[in-house]
Amino acid sequence: MNFVFKLERVISTPAKDINAVAHCKVLANVVEFMWFLENSGHNISIWTERPNTLDYKLATEEWLQLNQIPYNRLVFDRPTNPIFVNETPPEAQYFKHEYNNAIIAELFEEWKKVVKNTDVL
Repeated sequence: MNFVFKLERVISTPAKDINAVAHCKVLANVVEFMWFLENSGHNISIWTERPNTLDYKLATEEWLQLNQIPYNRLVFDRPTNPIFVNETPPEAQYFKHEYNNAIIAELFEEWKKVVKNTDVL
């Protein structure tokens, strides 16, 4: 399985600025659980709200290594309340019960009406 952990408030205390990254604290039981997942063959991604700059990237990677936190992928600029598109918009209507496909299917139908009215199709 692919697990995505939020860094702030799930793995660690939040960092107020670049100088505070090194002072973040690991939250209880998280690292042990992540190692359990890693040793069970699962993939771990860490998603952070920190800025996607070189100084934050290097400081974050150093902090993760120092605290022995396992991960396969580190992603910056975590969007808030994302809508995941897991199917092509035309096929999303057939999978409305999964993920955010109902939203995608509804917006796709709305888009088709707009396009039809502008004679672009």
